[in-house]
Amino acid sequence: MKDPFDLDRIADVPDPLAGVDDWPLPARRNVALADSPTRSRVAMARATAVGAALLYELAWLVVMTKRDDLRTTPRAILLTELAIPVTAALLALSAALPGTHGLGQPKGRMTLLALLAPAVFLVATVVASPGDVDAEPFFMHSLRCFAWTAVYSLGPMVFAAWAFRRSFVGAPVWRSAALGMACGAVGAATMSLVCAVGSPAHVLVGHGGMMLVGAAAGAWLGNRFGRV
Repeated sequence: MKDPFDLDRIADVPDPLAGVDDWPLPARRNVALADSPTRSRVAMARATAVGAALLYELAWLVVMTKRDDLRTTPRAILLTELAIPVTAALLALSAALPGTHGLGQPKGRMTLLALLAPAVFLVATVVASPGDVDAEPFFMHSLRCFAWTAVYSLGPMVFAAWAFRRSFVGAPVWRSAALGMACGAVGAATMSLVCAVGSPAHVLVGHGGMMLVGAAAGAWLGNRFGRV
């Protein structure tokens, strides 16, 4: 049998916290709080990105030689050729933008808008084409226009990557792909004021091909950096 517990011997147990007031304190660590931007700062950053992208396109239009038929082509045709990529850019941008609570469009609507952007560009280009024939070899001319469209799209892509980094709570790959597609459509809009060839094949490949490349690049960036 065990001896009965003697309460009077509790005082003999040493206090593990004796002299705690004399113990040296550990060095203080400065923990940097995460810089969570306010809504106003986010809105300002995105507005700045849009303005910088427009200035980037205007700068290229000043530097580059514009199409020779700007003064002779009817204004309705010029506006139509410009409106097609601009409309595609707005549709793609609508799919990418976060909603009022930062969650973005519902998935079904976002997918519809993202797919509608290239569909509108394709159908409208074929329907509104003046039916002219490209005097230059198709492959080389389309490749040259595609390269320049990539240059025109690069600025908006850089600004969009900066303004929308870690902005997407849901479906970041889809939304970043739509954002990249919008940037490619902006480049195609600028290209429509530089290149006078309006044949559907040339416009779809040389001008609009950057929309697909921009979507692929946006999807990759969204997978790496788009998540909140």
